[in-house]
Amino acid sequence: MNVLLNHFINSYSVAKNLSKNYGRINFFKIFIIRFFFAFNFLRKILNKKSILISNVDSGDLFKQKNIKSEMVLKNLEKKGFSDDLRLNDLELDKIASDISLNNSELSFKGKKKITEFISSINYYDNIFNIQEKSKKFNLSHVALEIDINKTNNIKKIATSDFFVDIAQKYIGNKNISVSSLCYISNPVKTSDLEKKENAQFFHYDNDFEKFFKVFIYLNDVDENSGPHSFVQFSHKKKNYKHLYCKRIDDQEIKEIYGHENIITFDRPKGSLIFEDTFGLHKGTVPTNKSRIVLILIYGKNKGIGIYNNSIFV
Repeated sequence: MNVLLNHFINSYSVAKNLSKNYGRINFFKIFIIRFFFAFNFLRKILNKKSILISNVDSGDLFKQKNIKSEMVLKNLEKKGFSDDLRLNDLELDKIASDISLNNSELSFKGKKKITEFISSINYYDNIFNIQEKSKKFNLSHVALEIDINKTNNIKKIATSDFFVDIAQKYIGNKNISVSSLCYISNPVKTSDLEKKENAQFFHYDNDFEKFFKVFIYLNDVDENSGPHSFVQFSHKKKNYKHLYCKRIDDQEIKEIYGHENIITFDRPKGSLIFEDTFGLHKGTVPTNKSRIVLILIYGKNKGIGIYNNSIFV
């Protein structure tokens, strides 16, 4: 009963805060997603079943040639993730060069020396310059919310036939929003509270009736760089106590879901992880190297409206 009550209070609070100045209709839209669509069985009933038959070819986007979108769809549906693809070097360089303060807004979780950091960067800095400076000023986490319409290469990939086909068929809707973020995680000593704020404890997302994300590593990520982790199959079934969307420690996850179901993605740069982040996931804490990841978010309609620069495909 406490779990349900906490879930109700949290859903009400999120809906109230996000719908300020936007009226009662927006409040109920957000509350319905946050409260009702957190139940796996309701999510399954209220969403159309994913369409797994697809033949859209990836073309030359990836190091692997002529990949069919059906492969990604089947993995997403079954396991909650698909991690077989890697961008070719040319496409990776293009999307990395797209990210700058000309098309992005900064936000922070670590609160150290932000003023000095902001003063040190300029509109000509690329994402790797920004990462180096953020590390210099001991920032554990920096986020850039990207306006896809102001990019060339990110928009081209995000709206390519291959990605859009996967989105429309997995989500089961033609009206798909696409948003983009870039996260920098640095090996900075932090408290548990800051780790929770940095999404470095297990949790799940519930921002749309149905959605998934694509994580693209912009640098090599090994066990020391804070690789992304996911509990496979948890997009379809979670323990009831995890209905309440809180941060969960590793030991509890291992005890309930089994160590063998925690997948940690240490991968070379250019690697993609398609993931239904309604399943339990986290970024692990970097120990001596940084991680830079570009994230594409595909959702049904606008969801709860937390992404300011979404486009529709």
